[in-house]
Amino acid sequence: MKSALSRCFPAVILLACLILSACSVFHPDLASPSAAFNLVKLFPTARLPSLTFDGSVIASPLLDKGHGQPQLIVSASDGVVAGLDAQTGTLLWKLKVPSGQSQQVQLASTPVMIGDKLVVLYQCLEQGARASHQLAVLDLNAHRVDDGFPVLTFAAEQPSSDGKGVVKFNPPTTYSHAELKHIDRVGRERGFVYAAFGNAGDVQPYHGWMFEIDMDAWRQRGVSQAVKSVLLTTPEANCPVKTEYGNQEMVCGGGVWVPSGPLVVDNKGDVDLFIPTGNGQVDLVRHDYANALLRVKPGLKFDAACDAALCAKFDPKHPDNACLASCQNLFIPRLGEHNAPLKPPYHECDDKDFWECLAWMDYDLGGNTPIKATLSNGQTVLVQAGKDGGAYLIDAEHLGRQYDRLQIAPLCGSPTDLCKLSWAGMIVTQPVQTPVDGDPVVIIPAFSADQTHSSGVIAIKIVLENGQPKFKPFWTFPQAGHPDALKMFRSHPSFPALTSHLGDSGEAIVWIVDIGTHGILYGIRAKDGAVVAKQELQGTGRQLSMPLVVGDKIYLASKMPDTGKAMIEGYRIEAQK
Repeated sequence: MKSALSRCFPAVILLACLILSACSVFHPDLASPSAAFNLVKLFPTARLPSLTFDGSVIASPLLDKGHGQPQLIVSASDGVVAGLDAQTGTLLWKLKVPSGQSQQVQLASTPVMIGDKLVVLYQCLEQGARASHQLAVLDLNAHRVDDGFPVLTFAAEQPSSDGKGVVKFNPPTTYSHAELKHIDRVGRERGFVYAAFGNAGDVQPYHGWMFEIDMDAWRQRGVSQAVKSVLLTTPEANCPVKTEYGNQEMVCGGGVWVPSGPLVVDNKGDVDLFIPTGNGQVDLVRHDYANALLRVKPGLKFDAACDAALCAKFDPKHPDNACLASCQNLFIPRLGEHNAPLKPPYHECDDKDFWECLAWMDYDLGGNTPIKATLSNGQTVLVQAGKDGGAYLIDAEHLGRQYDRLQIAPLCGSPTDLCKLSWAGMIVTQPVQTPVDGDPVVIIPAFSADQTHSSGVIAIKIVLENGQPKFKPFWTFPQAGHPDALKMFRSHPSFPALTSHLGDSGEAIVWIVDIGTHGILYGIRAKDGAVVAKQELQGTGRQLSMPLVVGDKIYLASKMPDTGKAMIEGYRIEAQK
């Protein structure tokens, strides 16, 4: 069943015989974690109550260190932005983003801080429909909207790929969920900000849009000069659909909606933006780049750089592997030679090829942000997860080279066990990575909305075999066969956060929240999957939100289970003695 929430909020173990033979044999006692860290509540407590918000806190919290005492910046979905004391959670200031008198505000995108400025992306609603999408700048010194940056209302139009029409930015079928990203540029004071858009459901027409905002031009020459460049992922003026959901017919789409946003890699000023796109199709002839990963430079001029001869007869439903492998700046997901076809439990894809199945099941690639890793030989790779439960290993310099694909999360549901969130897939996240014994280890949270499949956090090593990068299963939490493996991670967890500075050993630890009536915060050791900290939250936690770790403190968006009001929970991480 589809839902408009499928873009807003947005197991996990290999087949048992494969996982148990390849992974560390570790059976953590989830009730008694290995002695390492205690979590001491900072707030809310009876002595230090936390401020609650009427709107949800979908955006991840940020930290402002520039004004004496450290402040948490919290952005609520109703447009309230507040500063909280990072030690006590008490309110220091709050304001509301600008909107029309009769309008409602939706704020889901994590803002970005540039010095003493906070750039905030949100949408304004009239009678329940999105009427406009706006970008505002808040002055963190004065705690007000910065009049030097007049509020920007997004608008754009691009020619269709066939030259016969125009594609217009359409507010009602556009949604901003992706985190804002910022890059510095030589000779500029405030650099560029990137705002991405998809949709909150599958209602056509929807497209993927990315805007490049020149902060200096905005400040110096006004709002009309703020937008420097625009990228449209599917330049289709007409988006006809016959089924209820627009994604299933592989037309238009290509939304940029993953909560963590695009991956920005800045190598001494040489910037790459890796942009994952959502449902639709890749059609090189029509310049459609949905359900793919794009690499662009500042300026947002995209060239897939595919071999013209190999791709001359491109078929979106049956693309040629040699063509796909030739594309330098475009990754198109595909099965590896040793991968079994996707077989959802209710036979939905029995008559469909891989790409048709991804569309039909809502398993778009764009639900996940990639991560970059460096191998022992200096080679760089990307790991891109998919909602389909697969992890893809890609050459970071030539995106067409897919080295490996590993199905790390079984498809949700069985013939006798209905998948309760079929549209959600099994993975919506951005992985974290850290070296272990000289090899990168990538850690990917997953979930399964059924009672059949184990689910949780998966770690995979990237190793070299005969000079080629390859995935090697490493550990899972909880381990397959543990009684809790069928109870935990039944829906989207939080995003993972990685630390490597805590305790005497400085070991890498992954922090993640399993959402529930009272969510559970886990600290998991990266080198072996051992639980080194476990804390029941006062609230539910918040799916798809990034925990914020600052020094020895961790902050989490959460929700009161009795009232539904949002709040921030804070803990101090103490090493056990």
